[in-house]
Amino acid sequence: MKHLIFVIFVLFVSAITNAQDMTLLHINSDWNSDNDYPYLRQIKGVEIIKVKLEDQSPALKSQVKSVPTIILYDNKTQKPKGQWAADLSFKLEVKPEKIQEWINRSKMQVTRRSSTN
Repeated sequence: MKHLIFVIFVLFVSAITNAQDMTLLHINSDWNSDNDYPYLRQIKGVEIIKVKLEDQSPALKSQVKSVPTIILYDNKTQKPKGQWAADLSFKLEVKPEKIQEWINRSKMQVTRRSSTN
């Protein structure tokens, strides 16, 4: 529980201090560190946080079915906007362009929604 609260706190603080609309949370395990997602630096317009599954709460551990997993959070609503998980090879086989496209589309929806209010 302490680790889950810490992750939520980090997401909250990052939303305030960095003024980013979105956070990309990269979750992997120590035993699978060779398969970290190698394209994180290519993704723009979000804060990227890398965490180890072993350091997280049992509640979060039970929600992650495979590693690595990447979760895109909307910092304003604190809700996930997208998730990508590894397959049976324990490698995340998604192109960074797909994640960037998802981020851009999510940001446009947030902008559009807030401008009509």
